[in-house]
Amino acid sequence: MGSKRLDWIDIAKGIAMILVIVGHTVPNPSPLRHAIFSFHMPVFFILAGYTFRPKPWRELLSGSVSRLLVPYVVLALAWQVPTFLMSGAPLTSGTLVAGLKTLVFASGVDVPGLGVTAVGMAWFLAALFTSRLLFNVLVRLFDRRGIGVVWQGVVCAAIAFCGLSVSRLMGVYLPLDLDLSCYIVLLMWVGYTARQRRLEPSVSKPLLFIGAGVAWLVLAALSGLELSSRRVDGFVAATIAALAGSYCVCWVSMALEKLKDVSVLGSFERALVFCGQASLAIFAIHAVDWFIPWQTMPLLMTLSASWLFASIVRCACDIGLAYVIKRA
Repeated sequence: MGSKRLDWIDIAKGIAMILVIVGHTVPNPSPLRHAIFSFHMPVFFILAGYTFRPKPWRELLSGSVSRLLVPYVVLALAWQVPTFLMSGAPLTSGTLVAGLKTLVFASGVDVPGLGVTAVGMAWFLAALFTSRLLFNVLVRLFDRRGIGVVWQGVVCAAIAFCGLSVSRLMGVYLPLDLDLSCYIVLLMWVGYTARQRRLEPSVSKPLLFIGAGVAWLVLAALSGLELSSRRVDGFVAATIAALAGSYCVCWVSMALEKLKDVSVLGSFERALVFCGQASLAIFAIHAVDWFIPWQTMPLLMTLSASWLFASIVRCACDIGLAYVIKRA
């Protein structure tokens, strides 16, 4: 496919980014939140695998550190420092050590048994960093040993299951989300294999889209997935639901890409492309807008569907600010 940037990938990222904001705004728990969480983060990891190219270690580390690890540290501090200042706690050596542990573990939830607090939404960047390194090892190993695609899938599924078992069954969370990255590698492998085998969704095959949609609805209802907390209830069902939901997002994105020259829909398509291209900036803004009580604002609480209006306002603020920053 060359190095040309594909609009449908940016559209898919844009849709997923909007769903991230909405998913963090709707009531918890709720059926809508459950549905969104069943696939919105897997979309990013599958697309990360789709665009992945195995690289020499020096090149991979250099790019991943600058694009993921440095933003992770900045975003984590942007969340942790204000949180600490608002707590009123004194600054001690113990506080600094606790903060360092939080950065090292990079967990989206508190680490059980170790007293390590959650790092916030920045977990995603750390997990993607670790997953890229782990996936690079696997791809180079697969290529060197000539391992077929079926056995590649078996190996990745086994690694995913073992990684989740470490955290979910044994209660052990590893630094930089290594245990969670074992599962993410499976999602990346699906995206990578789809590109290698040219298995991308096709707008000319609507029946596959409908079938994937039905599979997602059924399996998402029978399972549960929330990657930040390592929750994958029903490993097979939750994973297939995530893949089916991601397939639908990519199919819709490809359909929208074909409408870029249509007046009104073309503007919508370009807006989603921007959201995808600026997804890291939007994500960073969204990660620090948690200090705003979106769900309990008095003005919004007077409305019948307060979560809907809160989601619209929150999306507009996050995306609008990212637009201003990008155009500045």
